[in-house]
Order: sequence, then structure tokens, then C-alpha cells
Amino acid sequence: MQAFWKGTIQIAQLQVPIKLYSATEEKGISFRQQHADCGNPISHLKYCQSCQTEVENENIRKVYDLGGGKFVEVSEEELQAIAPPADKTFRVQHFVRSSELEPHYWKKHYFVGVDEVGGQAFELLRYSLLKMKRTGIGYVTMRSVQQLAALWASKDGLMLTTLHYADEVRAYPAANSSAVPEMTTELMQAFGSLVSGLSVPYDPALYPNVHNESMIHLIDSKIAGQVPEVSHPLASTDSSRHLTDFMSAIQRSLADIGQEEPDLSAKKAKRSKAAK
Repeated sequence: MQAFWKGTIQIAQLQVPIKLYSATEEKGISFRQQHADCGNPISHLKYCQSCQTEVENENIRKVYDLGGGKFVEVSEEELQAIAPPADKTFRVQHFVRSSELEPHYWKKHYFVGVDEVGGQAFELLRYSLLKMKRTGIGYVTMRSVQQLAALWASKDGLMLTTLHYADEVRAYPAANSSAVPEMTTELMQAFGSLVSGLSVPYDPALYPNVHNESMIHLIDSKIAGQVPEVSHPLASTDSSRHLTDFMSAIQRSLADIGQEEPDLSAKKAKRSKAAK
């Protein structure tokens, strides 16, 4: 695996040399566009609709739209003047409890590798973050873009995850004004049995990219000159049924997975006896 970034983690006066590796990669199928008449690829020209002509790069400027037909032009020199420093340092400004960093702030994950030197400092950092359940927050510049990032420890090593800024995360939608139905003990325990019955240790191999596999099968079939098989998606369930039918749906689901419905009669009798 090729490291795409080499630099240091700086915590106060402590510096740890590291390398960054992309932790994920896209595996989707991509298509090219061709002209149906001649089979040549389609190019996307930079075209001015008003002048009805192709525009060269040297005649294109960057502007910020103010609305109402007004714009502010910004030059490349002005953008370069405010560009972040091109240093190779992730500076930890604070440590936070790892549980406080909610997943919807995450953007992209990177493996943090130890450099040729600094192995002891690297392991000390990993062990301390894991034991104390802390995450380091700071800024890092990658590909000329300054990003907010989090440094955290997994059982296998250190991870660096770029984060959304506060103004990029939307507020949670307002709760429905209608009254929330009362959750009975029977309903909660029955649903708990359903969750337990469907619980397994997480294994990413259990969840293949079904759509991607279907695309590959389609392409392979066409290469072989075969008629591709057409699979139909599962029919959606009736969404008109609501909590009034929730218990019966749980009971049917428990039967489907071979899980017994919890027996609440003994608990009811015990509570009734205690009340007397």
C-alpha cells in the first residue's frame, strides 16, 4: 500500500513522524459516454451560452455569485495568498472523549502508519488514546486543502478521520408534533427479542455490494453474447400499518427467525403478587 502523505503529529512539544494511507476505495462500475452514430467518446466543452462559443481556460475567471446579477471576481493570486500553509503537520489542539464525536461528523478515514523512526512514541500515543478513550482534534493540510480532523485509536492502530465543520452538519429535524404512543413493557420486550434474534458479530463480508455484482453480471453476460437475467426487487411492505399492528408484526418476525416470543405471564403474576 502506497502512502500518499508523510508528516508529523504534533502534540504540544511532542512530535511523532507518521504516514497516511487511504483506508477505503470506491468499487463502483463507471461508464463512458459515446456518440451513438460513430462510437467516439463525448467531450464536455467549456461553452458560453450567451456568445455561443467555446471558451479557452485563459478566458475563464472565478466569481462569487451575490445574487441579482452581481458578482465578485477572485483571482488565483488572491486565492493563493490565503491558502493554508503547505506544511506536513497534524497539530492536535484538544483531546475530547471519543464518545462525544458523533458519526455524522465523519468524512474520510485514513490509516496512520508509523515512520521508520518514532515507533515508541507512536505506540505510546495509540495505547494512551485507546485506554483513555480520547480523540485528538486538530487541523491537517492535504492536497493543498486545510481540513479539520480527528486522531483516534483502534485495536489495530491509529486512524485519522477528516471531519465536517459545525456549519456543514444540519440540525436534526423537529420531532413530530403528534403525541408519541406509549411504549408498553410487552412491546419493548418483544422487540428486544427480535433484536437479539437478529444480532450477530459484525462481519463486513456478510453484506456484499449487490448492485455492483449485478452490474458486473450484466456486463459479463453482454460480453459473452448472452441475454442477461433480470432480477426484480423485493416488493415493498404496506406502510399504512402502524403501531396498532406493531406487536403482530414483531410476533410474525420472531416466528420467521425461529425465535420464541418472551413469556410475560410469569412476570405479570409476580408484579401482581407484589402489588398485593
